[in-house]
Amino acid sequence: MRRTFIDPLLYATLRLGVLLLAGGTAIGASPNTYQITPDKTTMAVGESRSFRMVDENGQAQHRVRWTLSDVDAFQETEGDELHLYATRAGEFRMTARTDFATAEASVKVVEAKDMTQKTMRWQSGKKEGCTTTKILPARPNGSSVYAYQQSQCEDGVYLAAYTSDGVQLWRRKISDSPSQTGSNDYEVEGQHLEARPASICDAVQVGTEQEKIRGMLLEQHLSFREQPGGEHVWLVEQSNAQCRLQFDDKLMLVKKKKVFVVE
Repeated sequence: MRRTFIDPLLYATLRLGVLLLAGGTAIGASPNTYQITPDKTTMAVGESRSFRMVDENGQAQHRVRWTLSDVDAFQETEGDELHLYATRAGEFRMTARTDFATAEASVKVVEAKDMTQKTMRWQSGKKEGCTTTKILPARPNGSSVYAYQQSQCEDGVYLAAYTSDGVQLWRRKISDSPSQTGSNDYEVEGQHLEARPASICDAVQVGTEQEKIRGMLLEQHLSFREQPGGEHVWLVEQSNAQCRLQFDDKLMLVKKKKVFVVE
């Protein structure tokens, strides 16, 4: 049988194109104004993912109330972001609400053996009147950016950044004309467009040992304090967010919660 080999970077770029171009439109207060990112997710039993409600500018929403179609299928940690740990397979819906907007997204949970390299892990959601023109994997760096997406919309050119789990970090207009898009180096664009530095909550996963997290905190020069009256709970304060890390009796991370600090 003849086998064809594809350059890994090209393969990653092509897959990102599928991830970011595909997907439905989230339901919001008005069409395409608010959405949950990612819009569609496929995850395995025993895996954890994060979700964020954003507006058309990629701005994270606050005081978000989350609803799941089946609460028994997940262990959840609610806050401005929702963190889910899947406990059984199935197809589910989630709803995010604030005082003035609503958005919906879908989650499909499969057995770990059914997650393959061809499985589409997430879709970003499509914005009406916009067409993706460029997708570029991010270079390894200290931020949470996994990929950049450039889109041509009716009112100009936009640039957005996503984490590896499909959470939109920011979205900004970079030009009124497709012929004037500025620098093609998205890393440079991202340095001054990044709305929020990465939180330690974005970097750790449920199931991580406490000592490993301690090492990560030391490496990033972050301090923490134990929550008064909270058994095995660490509070990590950063300039834009507080991260609450809860450990079990075996000192394994079982829950995490990020709350944005609004000045």
